[in-house]
Amino acid sequence: MSILTNPSPSYSGENLLKKELNTFSELFVRLRDALINRVFDLRPEAAAARFQYLIFLFFLSGFLVSLFYYPLDLWAGYLQEIFLYLFNPAFAAGYSGNPFINFFNFLRQVLTDPRILQYLPIFLAPFFIALQTAANYLADIFELEDVGVARRFVTAVALTGSNETIRISQGEIREENKESPTFQIGGPGKVIVDIDSVALFEEPDGTTRVIGPTGKQPGGKAQLDGFERLRQAIDLRNQFIELRDETGKSSEISGRSLDGIPISATDVSFMFSVYRNGQKSTTENPYPFSPEAIEHLIYKATSRVTPNLANPSTFEFSWVNNMVSLVRSRLGGFMNNHRLTEYLSNIGQPEIDRVNNQKGEIAEEEKELAPKSTEESQLGNPQNEKENNAKSQLDFTPRYKLKNLFSQFAEEFSKSQYDRGVELHWIGIGTWKTPIEVVAKDHMEAWKLSRENLNNGSEASADRWRNEAILQHTMTLIQDVPIGAYQKATEQQSEHMKILRSILLDYQKQLISAKEFILAKGETVPKEIQDAINNINRAFGHVV
Repeated sequence: MSILTNPSPSYSGENLLKKELNTFSELFVRLRDALINRVFDLRPEAAAARFQYLIFLFFLSGFLVSLFYYPLDLWAGYLQEIFLYLFNPAFAAGYSGNPFINFFNFLRQVLTDPRILQYLPIFLAPFFIALQTAANYLADIFELEDVGVARRFVTAVALTGSNETIRISQGEIREENKESPTFQIGGPGKVIVDIDSVALFEEPDGTTRVIGPTGKQPGGKAQLDGFERLRQAIDLRNQFIELRDETGKSSEISGRSLDGIPISATDVSFMFSVYRNGQKSTTENPYPFSPEAIEHLIYKATSRVTPNLANPSTFEFSWVNNMVSLVRSRLGGFMNNHRLTEYLSNIGQPEIDRVNNQKGEIAEEEKELAPKSTEESQLGNPQNEKENNAKSQLDFTPRYKLKNLFSQFAEEFSKSQYDRGVELHWIGIGTWKTPIEVVAKDHMEAWKLSRENLNNGSEASADRWRNEAILQHTMTLIQDVPIGAYQKATEQQSEHMKILRSILLDYQKQLISAKEFILAKGETVPKEIQDAINNINRAFGHVV
């Protein structure tokens, strides 16, 4: 059996009362904060309203002080005369003088009374002390050399608002506006942004606002709230940079080709801008931009660290210089991925004809020195000769193809640099410069090295090197065997038959070595070599 009990009515009423009191306390705190925020709102219109409140309180305070010396009845008498004069024709007809002039003279008497003016410093001193203290505080926070700038700012943001206007043109604040409180500290104020610029402003709570050209806004100006400060302005126009100097940021770009040969790009020109997000230029908006790209460009800028100076970190925003450094590093890496032949694409037909003629002369000399079998199989074959001539053509990349490569580089660069807020439109290379010892004297040898590196490992290359090795070995045999043996026998002043015998014995040694080498490889000894060995043995009377 369970017993159900209900809470007493008095206990429930106490809980409900406490709950309502807590709710009232929370709402009262919110009301108080809302009133304070409204009174100290940083908007220009709120500042103007505060100034009106201050004037009203000042005269109200003066009126209350004047009651000690000029009773309320006296004030009421002057006001009564004005109302009767306005609304009672009989009183106005019999009234001598003008009640408005009388009341004005009375006010002048009250305001110039020394007994009342002695209280004026009591009202003004706290105001100016607070103004100067706030100005000193702001000057210290913003590192201002002139406290007057901070004092003007406090007056504007607290009381009067400000119609002071700053102007941004070509991505820079006008020189005459750099001493303005609106620029050094922030709003209230107004800003004019020309059609070629964009500016990023920050609210006191960190909220950002990107302001583009203000031509379509009322008066051609954008209103800035209190403490809304300029973070950075950017030039929206296309930037054109040339790298051609010997030193500094404008120097040529150096790197190495894929072959390992040093090479430099001189007279490099490129055009870039802020990221436009695919927007096309129009008459009304010739320089479109992406607000997100502006934020990326500004907030991802780096500071220069100077540990040995008074300020260990110095912020020098120059997105143009940052872009130049970025293109330098990326283009240097791009250069490393291409061979020397692609950079020598400006060599013309005379150089190609000269190389082909040299190759023809070398081929004739090879025919004279090569053995018959080699000549027939390789050098004497018209088909092989045709293929060799085709391969001998310089495989330079034409200039227009190289330009296409850099167009591709510009496109890939823009895609990868979107998070930085930049866009590369075009890049052009004037001249590729290689070291003097490589190009000026013997640039074809450098090309030959590049060509050999490119073709190494191919079957045709292996055959060519094999034939060249055979030719070289044949020339060595001719020099070492008949000529060397003959010179040795002659130095010993031997007879003619002895000289012939010595030469034949040297040939026999070479042929036997060749036979043993072929057998060691598991191949069949050519009939010509075996017949030569047998003939030499018979000449010396050996049994075969």
